[in-house]
Amino acid sequence: MAKGKKQKRQKTAGRDTSKTKSALPDFREPFSKKWKLLIAGAMAALAMAVYAPSYNFDFVYDDDAVVKDNRYVQQGVEGLDEIWTTSYFQGYDEGLIARAYRPVPLATLAFEYEVWGLNPTVNHIFNLIFYGLTAFFLFLLLAKLLRDHHPALPVITCLLFVLHPIHLEVVANIKSRDTMLGFLNFVVAAWLLLKHLDNRKFLTLFLSLVFYAIGLFSKEEVITTVAILPLMLYFFRDLKPGKILLTMLPYVGAIVLFLIIRTSVLGGLNAGVTLTYLDNSLLAAEGFAQRSASNLLVLGHYLLKTVFPHPLISDYSYSTIPLVNWDDWRVYASLLANLGLLALGLHGLWKRKAYGYGALHYFITVSIFTSLIITNVSAYNDRFLYTPVLGICFLAAWLLVKLIKKTDDPNRSPASDFFSQNFPLVAIVALISSIAIFKIESHLPYWKNRYALFNHDVKLAPNNARMHKNQGGSLARQAVNNQKSNPAKAREYARQAIDELEIALSIYPNIPTGHIHLGNMHIILGNYPEAEASLQAALALDTDNYYALNSLGNLFFHTQRYREAAETLERIPDHLRKPNDFYLLAQAFAQLGDQEKSTHYLRLSGR
Repeated sequence: MAKGKKQKRQKTAGRDTSKTKSALPDFREPFSKKWKLLIAGAMAALAMAVYAPSYNFDFVYDDDAVVKDNRYVQQGVEGLDEIWTTSYFQGYDEGLIARAYRPVPLATLAFEYEVWGLNPTVNHIFNLIFYGLTAFFLFLLLAKLLRDHHPALPVITCLLFVLHPIHLEVVANIKSRDTMLGFLNFVVAAWLLLKHLDNRKFLTLFLSLVFYAIGLFSKEEVITTVAILPLMLYFFRDLKPGKILLTMLPYVGAIVLFLIIRTSVLGGLNAGVTLTYLDNSLLAAEGFAQRSASNLLVLGHYLLKTVFPHPLISDYSYSTIPLVNWDDWRVYASLLANLGLLALGLHGLWKRKAYGYGALHYFITVSIFTSLIITNVSAYNDRFLYTPVLGICFLAAWLLVKLIKKTDDPNRSPASDFFSQNFPLVAIVALISSIAIFKIESHLPYWKNRYALFNHDVKLAPNNARMHKNQGGSLARQAVNNQKSNPAKAREYARQAIDELEIALSIYPNIPTGHIHLGNMHIILGNYPEAEASLQAALALDTDNYYALNSLGNLFFHTQRYREAAETLERIPDHLRKPNDFYLLAQAFAQLGDQEKSTHYLRLSGR
């Protein structure tokens, strides 16, 4: 009997797709081309519809770094050369050393800026389009990949993925387009690879490699999919190991090429990068025992959020997820859950059962975000689960399909009979989808602007230093915006900002931007000694910080300390100086009686 099943799989792995009938006792064919496109289109429409309210959201969080304040993006097509030859955040801050090389998402934003200018609505609309395309091609991939399985499996898997609330940040945050484009291009590449195995056309393989490369240049995490592609072929195509490895060689070559280019731009893997426990709370662990126990707790957090995505927070840095020791029961619960899922994956791998793919897809794609071997930039973030969650969605769909009733009638109507005979399955999927849509629609409004987001998240993460700093920074912006039109309101915002910033700095004192915001708020309230102390504290942490030098120079000037004002403003690196800085330098040297320097800086200011 086992031999007969093997022969059946071998027949369906060939080019003659008509032979797949024998592997599908419930349906004559899994999907016609027309139905594939219709269902894929419906998935795309649903994906865009549930996130449609985000089309007119503002810039939020890291959107400043990749769009709003990114000088390379704001050069439009003229900035493409810098985008492809510098790190991800260098257009925002030349002093910011990041191990990220993601030119493709920045290039798309540069093209959008070239045509529409600085317009968050345009950026969000394109995010919606990219998410719709993801849903469209994901279904096409799943339908082709799972052609020997019940047609409900790709439909339910795709539906669960599209409606999973963990994707909220990726879709609603313009910056997270890098994650979306990485996954989208991998999906297209995998779909084209399967087509190539059917039609043996070189063009299809070439296009697959092109899209795979685009995915790599969108976000580094796509590297893990070099292990996902052979798993797909192992579980769902009857290919020999040698053939699978040979098929993977061009994709390994694409990764090698990407790493060579990335290294030439950024240097080594972690060259010049310094992580602190503000970024990854695991770095604050005292000793191996606490580090290992806390790491296991984080792994449990990853797994828990795939099945219960609540609450959703924009940042999980120090100290949202607590450090624990081996006397915490949650460590053992996480260990058992992860080992159980891993055992399921390995058993499926050994037996060549489909459920093994789902478990291994999760572990392989989530591995790059854990800090088990290489410390990640953050212990956890919701957006890290964007790709891994597909494995859990597949497992859930695989279990749900087990509820489908079998029939021996070869002439049954697939649609009407399926819904009439499988009401429990339809009801469960409808219930899960409804809950997911409700979660998305209720949480999505918090991403409309930074004020709504940080005001919501700071309540859910009261021990998070960065979140209090973000909330204080958003209140500081409100204070500055109201300074001329409503001074009383500005002072009230300043006091609220100071409260949040002081909490942030009490949790983690070494946040330069926290000290800068604090100093500026004390300036608004007229507390000049406190303002100077805060700005000096910022410069002690970041000696060339433009915003600290600018604010401190202005403070010295307006308190008639002209010599100190001139010395401070001259410390600003030449390439960062702005016309107002030159003008203030001209005024300071005029007060000091140095007419030569005053004239020089006045000319540079353009006035």
